[in-house]
Order: sequence, then C-alpha cells, then structure tokens
Amino acid sequence: MDGNYLLGVTLAISSGVLNQAGQLLQKKVVNEIPKEAREKHFMRTLLKNPVWITGLLLAIVGGTICFMLAQGMIGPALVPGLMASGLIVLAIGSVKLIGETLDRSEIIGIGLMIFGILLLGLSELGISSDRVRESLAQPDTIFRITVFTVILFVLWITTYLLALKSVKRKGIVIAFSNGFPFCLSNFWISPLLAVIFIVLSGKGTFSQIVIFVLASFILVFTNLIGIWQTQQAFKFAQITNVVPVQQVPVQITPILVYFNVFALTPPKNISSVYIITGAILIIISGFLLGRRQSELEAIE
Repeated sequence: MDGNYLLGVTLAISSGVLNQAGQLLQKKVVNEIPKEAREKHFMRTLLKNPVWITGLLLAIVGGTICFMLAQGMIGPALVPGLMASGLIVLAIGSVKLIGETLDRSEIIGIGLMIFGILLLGLSELGISSDRVRESLAQPDTIFRITVFTVILFVLWITTYLLALKSVKRKGIVIAFSNGFPFCLSNFWISPLLAVIFIVLSGKGTFSQIVIFVLASFILVFTNLIGIWQTQQAFKFAQITNVVPVQQVPVQITPILVYFNVFALTPPKNISSVYIITGAILIIISGFLLGRRQSELEAIE
C-alpha cells in the first residue's frame, strides 16, 4: 500500500480526533463556569482560560492543518468518513472526562452518524479546484451560489431566533442552527482555493478578486460565529448531543452543493445509493440525538 495513502488516512483520522478532543476541552471549561458567569462576560471568561484556548487550538489549528494535508493526499472522497472516527473519541471522552451519560438511543445515534458520514465519503462527490474555477466563470453558477448562500444565511438566523425562544431544547436547537455557519464556511473554502493563487499572483480578473475578498470575509465571519455559538450550545446540552446534531446540516449540505449549485451528476451508479442511505442515516441520527431534554440543570 502506498505510503502517501497511509499517511493521508492517518492525517484524516487525526483531524477528526483533534477536532473532537479540542471541543471536549472547551465543553469541560464551559461546565466548570458558575451559572452567573455564563450569563455575563461568558466569552471573556472562556478566552482567559488556558484549557479552553488549548482546546480551541487543537480543534481549529491542529484539526484544520491535518484536514488540508489529508485532502491533498487522498482527496475529498474518504476524508469526511475517516474524520467521523473522531465521534468515537467524543463519545468516550464525554463520559470519562466530562462525566456525561449516554442512553441507548444516543449511542445508536452516534453510530448511525458515523456510518452515514462514511457512506457520503464513499460516494466520491468530490469537486476539483479546476472544476470550481470553470464554474465560477458561468453566470448561472454565480446566481445559484448567491441563492444558496442567502438561503443558508436565512436558515441560520431563523433557527437561531427559534433557539432563543426555546425552553426545553435550547441547546439542541442552537446546535442545529450552528451547523449553518459551518455549512457556509465549508462551501466558500472551495471558491477561495480555486482563485487564491491566481489573485495573489496579480493575475486575477475583477470577478476573481471579488470572489476572493467575499470568500475570505465569509470564512472569517462564519468561523467566529460558529465558535461562539458552539459555546452557547455547550451551556445547555451535552457535547455528545451538540456536535452530532450540528453535523446534520453540515453533512447534508454538500449533496445540495454538488447537484444544485454546481449541477453535476454522480461519478458512478452506486454513488446514488450511498448518498440516499447516508443522508437518511444522518437525519435519523439527528432525531435520536435531539430527543433528550438537554437543559442546563442536567449538566450542573
């Protein structure tokens, strides 16, 4: 077996493990903050905590570096499924490190999420940077990208407002809402990578420069919002509920991007089976993990 392939697989698994380990540390710190401090100066308190900062660096820096290196070595098809192995670390760590409990339906839900993500990874719905760059030159694609971005933004705002009004499932609704900023981030990184080297070399067209600036702003904005909103969800729900529920829109959206935004066809017949089965399993997982009344009182 090729050494680069094995290294790519290792990096993809490492990315998932680092991401979930980092979030476990962040959740541990959130649980330790007194109730009154969660309502006032919440983020300021977190930013002063070295354990929380360590978790942030593990998830954002370490996880992202491994993710990008893995993408370059084995491509986008297997990376999401391999990264799902981090959910196993999440489940074990939540019990051992944080003292959370998992009922049977939640264990099944995490298992279905892992398997569903793996199937989506095997579907090979990858889009190369060259293909993205060619599509960005087409007005129809630009229109679909605009509509897609606006819809995700509206869904994020709407679900977050619902979360603010929610009483019994606030953490779960916040977690689901928080998936949409990460959907935007995951999508806009493709246009950015497609034009970044051209723009930085001084050879970019006006439209490519606009895409570069817009993508850069969206990536920074959505990731900052995503980090902040994740901590809000941690105040009300278990991490083993927050992270997998957050993954529901994150994992389903790439299917819409492939078929509706870039208007592509599946690379092979079996891909459709993987896509449909994977999407169904992820949706079922979201319902199983969202059933618990995950309130602040339950984690204090």
